[in-house]
Amino acid sequence: MPGSSSELTIRECAFEIIRLCEALALDNAALARALQAPLQRIVSLPDLLSLGVKRQGNHIDNSKYLYYDGQLVISLDEFPKGKRIPPHDHGVWEAIAMYRGSVEHTVYERIDDGSREGYAELAVVDDRRLGPGDVCVLIQPAEIHSFAALEEGTHSLTVVGGHYAELRHYFNPADKTCVVRRPRPVSQARVAAN
Repeated sequence: MPGSSSELTIRECAFEIIRLCEALALDNAALARALQAPLQRIVSLPDLLSLGVKRQGNHIDNSKYLYYDGQLVISLDEFPKGKRIPPHDHGVWEAIAMYRGSVEHTVYERIDDGSREGYAELAVVDDRRLGPGDVCVLIQPAEIHSFAALEEGTHSLTVVGGHYAELRHYFNPADKTCVVRRPRPVSQARVAAN
């Protein structure tokens, strides 16, 4: 049973997000708008950094579960300054709500039909600096993003509505190419590099 008022707020917001997902399952645009309020409530909590349980992140070292029920994940993630995460998809909707610091964040929509292996044409639909309290929902048709932290101590709340796809697309917009691969946890990427 959650103990602190912050843990209770996270749990209440998680249940609100679940209700929103059920009510707006067929309207991605409405769901993206509705998710703003509960996510902003969570990132307004002063003690998030002291909460959570360590989890294995795909592109980062420091990630903690704040809520997990098998269908909804809320994590707190620290992004290392200057590390550019390449454009990629998730196979499920994901929301980012900034807690501390800032990121340069770009959202893309795939505009080709996906029929040519290794080819992908992307259009930028949102390109901005996200700071504390800012929320960005990655949902069809614009579910591809890339980002880089602009300062030390950058933390975001990440909410995932289901399970990440096992195989994901990683894009190079300049070359109009993409590869399909399994994301590797940071620890595995280090071992492979040595």
